[in-house]
Amino acid sequence: MKRKKIAVIGCAGKMGQVVCRYLLSHSDYELAAGIDTTRCGDDLGSLLGLGSTGIPVSANLQTVLSEACIDIAIDFTAPDSVVSNAAVCLQAKIPVLIGTTGISQEDQAKLDHLAQKMHTAVMIVPNFAIGAVLMMDFAKRAAKYMKNVEIIEMHSSQKLDKPSGTAIKTRQGILEELGITDESLPEQVPIHSVRLPGLVAHQRVIFGDIGQTLTISHDSLDRDSFMPGIGLALSQMHSFTGLKVGLEV
Repeated sequence: MKRKKIAVIGCAGKMGQVVCRYLLSHSDYELAAGIDTTRCGDDLGSLLGLGSTGIPVSANLQTVLSEACIDIAIDFTAPDSVVSNAAVCLQAKIPVLIGTTGISQEDQAKLDHLAQKMHTAVMIVPNFAIGAVLMMDFAKRAAKYMKNVEIIEMHSSQKLDKPSGTAIKTRQGILEELGITDESLPEQVPIHSVRLPGLVAHQRVIFGDIGQTLTISHDSLDRDSFMPGIGLALSQMHSFTGLKVGLEV
């Protein structure tokens, strides 16, 4: 089977580098390009500490997409640039997998419209850890029986958005289970955000009832925990059209 060519947007970032290393070691995918506004012109392998790969870091996304015959793009940049990056990919009919969080509902709707128009796919995944996806599912199931719940999410001090995309999606699942359609009232399922050095990605969903509590928790201790989810998401990118939010397991 021909390996799919992947471009990583934000390749010089912490998550971007981990994803690049993962793709270089994977037999089903070929790391074909790295895009970043920093380290432009550097060899991607040197950036990763792996020696020369012959893949230069580029700052021009459009040029890379047209010249490198990319099959799928992965974006790990920032909320203020991810939407424009994704639009460039979709206009070139290249599916885009987004790990960047903090994208507004309005921008998600725009990406969905463009993906539908171009007959391609865009997937936004708040958390690639398989355990985190299961945590969200378990929390939704628990809400059927224990309706009093609060969420505590803890991330590195470098994480820009607050609350996290994982916490927001967890809350949406709980509200859906409770039959609540108005998400504008935060007191319905409060989210508490912590940003401290030393943390990676952690969440507690705490349910309370008469004489008991239930805590569903997940901890990513290393960014490598996200890589199996990256592979799973990539395998799903050609199975749908339009926008999909969240990873299916």
